[in-house]
Amino acid sequence: MSMTETEDTPRRRDPEATRVAILDAAEALFIESGTDAVPISQIARQAGVTKSLIHHHFGSKDQLWDAIKERRFTEYFEQQAEILQTADAEGVEVLEVSMRAYFNFLRRNPNMVKMMALRFVEEDDTCAAMENDLFRRGVERIEESQARGEIRADLNPFYIIKSFIALSLSWFQSKPMFCATVGETDAHLLEDERYLEDAVAIFLEGVRPRPTNP
Repeated sequence: MSMTETEDTPRRRDPEATRVAILDAAEALFIESGTDAVPISQIARQAGVTKSLIHHHFGSKDQLWDAIKERRFTEYFEQQAEILQTADAEGVEVLEVSMRAYFNFLRRNPNMVKMMALRFVEEDDTCAAMENDLFRRGVERIEESQARGEIRADLNPFYIIKSFIALSLSWFQSKPMFCATVGETDAHLLEDERYLEDAVAIFLEGVRPRPTNP
């Protein structure tokens, strides 16, 4: 019995399951080997579908790669958008909540760290619209907090956001290298939670208003 009869036909009755299977398989292969080195036929075998189904759902391999990046970033976009819309957090508190959310998103999605590295190299703007929307909302919230005296007014809101992104992203980018160099006695330096708590403390101390002289 052929793949079309055993696997392809049932999947056609569940298009969303087919899409997820293709996205999962392609993401794993692309991250491991790079998009250029992975043929559509290999993705089809990994996902248990035919090549025609991949082309039906995503068109080209480049469009499939774009869909993978958009799927991962959409999770973060929706979470951060909700944080920025709530009125419960203000000033440095909303920055802390946002930073922790971003750090934990990267921890849950290690492939996203590699995707972002590839995007920087390729100067890829696939998720630029969502990123720009989040930056706009974040800048507005920071400016409001600066006007109330809750965040240092001498700091550029855009750079504030860039800073907490860099503090989180750089940890996961460099951690594999540290794992190879840190000895057993210093293994505690590789703990995500320890780094996060110190990084948050350093970051928040930097954005809080400076005490004024009496």
